[in-house]
Amino acid sequence: MLALVATFVFAAAATFAVAVVFVTMSGRLSQIATLLADHRSLQRDREFLVTVTTIERPALRTGSEQQIRRTARRALKRADSARCAHSLRAAA
Repeated sequence: MLALVATFVFAAAATFAVAVVFVTMSGRLSQIATLLADHRSLQRDREFLVTVTTIERPALRTGSEQQIRRTARRALKRADSARCAHSLRAAA
């Protein structure tokens, strides 16, 4: 008998929960529609960006630009190593 009562209580609670979900969704229907429209818009934007980036070719770098980057890196490495050596001498 107790098992039957517990089953009815759980069934009533589940029915109440489903009813609350439907009432809440019907009250928030305009907000849900707005969220779905935003999602679709973002999806279309992503697809457009993928299309644009796959059609365009990447800009080619000239040899001089690559050389400038290498030179700048080497200069930074030299300055960093000189700074470390100076700090080690000061600590000694």
